Amino acid sequence: MKKIIFFFMFICILANAKDSNAPSSFSIITFAINHYGLNSRGEPWQTNIDTPIENANTLVNSFKDNITKNYPSTSFKTPKQYTDAGVTKATFIRETDNYNFVYYDGHGGVDRITMCPNNERVWNNDKAFGGKTYWVMFSACQVFKKDEMNPFPWFNGVHSILGYSSSVTDYGTEKYKVKCGLFNLFSCSRTRKSSYVQRDFATNWIKDKQTIWESYKNAVYKWLVQGRDYGVEPIMVHLFGTVDGKHFDGSKETFENSIQKPLYRNSNLKLYKTRCTFGTPEY
Repeated sequence: MKKIIFFFMFICILANAKDSNAPSSFSIITFAINHYGLNSRGEPWQTNIDTPIENANTLVNSFKDNITKNYPSTSFKTPKQYTDAGVTKATFIRETDNYNFVYYDGHGGVDRITMCPNNERVWNNDKAFGGKTYWVMFSACQVFKKDEMNPFPWFNGVHSILGYSSSVTDYGTEKYKVKCGLFNLFSCSRTRKSSYVQRDFATNWIKDKQTIWESYKNAVYKWLVQGRDYGVEPIMVHLFGTVDGKHFDGSKETFENSIQKPLYRNSNLKLYKTRCTFGTPEY
């Protein structure tokens, strides 16, 4: 009987190993701007933000923790992180083809993200993500605004880009009440942070094996929307079609079975937009 049990366990292990395509290594680079510096009048040329650096650190730590615990055979490469004045256009363009996951957190606008110093931006025509970069996340307002965006120039090998078509506002740390105790008769205080979006995105995608879109959408809803009377529209621009004779949908790519090579727009792969509207967003 024991031999039969071990035999079936061995078969299951082989089956799972065959289906799994977990990356042998994973790398991430982040760009986060809390303080944009001063203009010629001695004033901040963009409104300073409290949360981007914390958000970037949270994402890196969550990726590292979840990969180490759930995929010990996947090597988590030493991340590279740029902050504030270090987030320049030249650095962003130069560095972002060398890491699997690129994260930017700061001000944005239609088809652009904001750099340092004064009035420096990366537009869609300035950067086509390729090389080793398979996924990008823009935590910035309206980069993919409805009916105004042109995401095509960003794509030169990248599988998908996560972002917002609406405005989005981080709130730092916030206290809120929930029902608790016997029969939910009591009220308990809880703490939440907007950085939990980044934390839970990585956890959802790696530990819980959700698709990349579900991982992102669920994290955004739970921490930016649920119980806050706040509207926002997360969006994912991604490739859709056929890769190596098999159906591919970038929005459904999982970490465990991700494709570890650049993918290009062609007759087999088109660009699609997947979005979800929560509440009443501002555009």
